[in-house]
Amino acid sequence: MLESLSKMVIPGISTGFLNTSAAELCKLHKVTPAFLGYKPPSFGGENGYPAVLCVSLNDEVIHGIPSDDRVIQEGDVVKLDLGIEKDGQFDDGATTVIAGTHEIEIKNVKKTVSSGSSTARKLVKATKEALAAGVVQAKAGKTTHDIAAAIEAVAKYHDLHVIHGYGGHGIGEQLHMEPHVPNEVAGSAPPVELTKGMRIAIEPMFGTNHGFTFVAPDGWTVKLRNGGLAAHFEQTVTIK
Repeated sequence: MLESLSKMVIPGISTGFLNTSAAELCKLHKVTPAFLGYKPPSFGGENGYPAVLCVSLNDEVIHGIPSDDRVIQEGDVVKLDLGIEKDGQFDDGATTVIAGTHEIEIKNVKKTVSSGSSTARKLVKATKEALAAGVVQAKAGKTTHDIAAAIEAVAKYHDLHVIHGYGGHGIGEQLHMEPHVPNEVAGSAPPVELTKGMRIAIEPMFGTNHGFTFVAPDGWTVKLRNGGLAAHFEQTVTIK
């Protein structure tokens, strides 16, 4: 579903269109959208999250609210976050794409490459690498800190910043469960040992300038405090 939505991220379409498409995909695959009406303790209000899909642009890290008024521009860094439920089990995933492509010519050979700045492309590539590094550590006998250390190492290597205070989570019969799966070791809760059969969502979030954020007046959208670009990837895994 996220792969299908990623292909729809082109300049000129609205984030509302992506949300409508996500709702249609849920119907197609006969799953229930997990975010619509969701009421986490730290965000939003009594009515819960107002959409099926989170669409966060550029300096927005997570929880961006899609609407028909928010139109994607060439080079935008677009984060798509989707939760679903089927047969009493939840799944949560996210990806980041850069809107648009353009042609370049190298030694008389034309190639189509992603739009966006070199910084944006590095950010997206590195955050995706961090997800893969975290997943490698998701084995029985390892701990949540092993995942965090792997994610941090990728950020440090690429001279990027882990978004402070956010991370992954346990998942299963509920969308968000214990344990918290941090993206950085310092300041996080004591490590939790991973055991066979446990399901967790691993979700690295990186920023280009710093890792400090604030929540926008809409009560949901988490944004970088002093601008820059953010990327977010997420995958639900079962510990073996």
